Amino acid sequence: MPLNQAFVKAASHLTGEWCRNNRKLILACDMDETLLTESEDEQHFILRPKVLYMLRNLRAAYELCLVTYSTRERTEQILKIKLDPHGKLFNGRVLCREDVLAGFDNKREALFAHLPQSKTSKGLIKVKKLKNGQPVRPPCWPYIVMLDDFPAAWSNFSSCIPIRPFLIGPGTGSIGKGKTSPKVLTGECGYVLSLYRFLMKLHSAVFEKVGAPATSTAIVPTDISCSPVAGKSGKKLVGKKDTAGITATGNPTAFSALVSLKKRINSAQRFQNMCYVDPGQLLTFDGAPSVVMTAVESKAKSSFGPSFMSVDWQSEKKALSDFAR
Repeated sequence: MPLNQAFVKAASHLTGEWCRNNRKLILACDMDETLLTESEDEQHFILRPKVLYMLRNLRAAYELCLVTYSTRERTEQILKIKLDPHGKLFNGRVLCREDVLAGFDNKREALFAHLPQSKTSKGLIKVKKLKNGQPVRPPCWPYIVMLDDFPAAWSNFSSCIPIRPFLIGPGTGSIGKGKTSPKVLTGECGYVLSLYRFLMKLHSAVFEKVGAPATSTAIVPTDISCSPVAGKSGKKLVGKKDTAGITATGNPTAFSALVSLKKRINSAQRFQNMCYVDPGQLLTFDGAPSVVMTAVESKAKSSFGPSFMSVDWQSEKKALSDFAR
């Protein structure tokens, strides 16, 4: 299947080894209703408040990618006039509708296929395929974090963070001509800053102990792509794939940190609700998850009403009007 060669070239350095050595994660962002939205009259693009502040400051800890179902023409227009006019945020790592729908089932498959997996003798990137024709996970996959208001677009992958949809329309605070009410802007500023804190905490959780010895000597040493490595005798050993996304040295990854977090929360709906209210607190309840979760849920109920925690946000986007009241 055809690949976006501009993206492939711009992302050619994103290997698992590069992420570890440079202490960086990969952040794949959705665009519409995650980073921005359109005005009610569909004549203006409205950036989510503080979203540029967040993205610019995240560049020190993340390599940014944009993966959207928007058409290439529309995406390039938005990047040029609003989101990334100088091309320094995403640096050419942009996948559009034409790329995602070019034989892939979802955004995750499209992104994984465009990331480096192996090289030919000429040094060219080669995308590996399974017998069924599907691309395998690239070596850097445990270091990828996705942001999307619709996680199903990533097949609900464990590394996808559900983002509160940013919508402007009837009853949500739109005052026309691409402007929104101060009340909506204030709430969104706080939300995006909370999301920024969470992403920085996640980065710290992954890399603060890089280089520490493995926690278990029973793990057969393998690299991040599960390739065999040489043992003490010089013979190659075949290691088992670590489904938790932990590296051969026992260091955590973004995937393993998020899986561990979700296991402690023990509820997909509760995790989503927490992501919608105050994601900045998601990594602060080590050892006492119930206390902080109760506090966050109380905040949600007091701010948005007692029915908030039972709302199915994926199917009830209209309920977002509560956030503007």
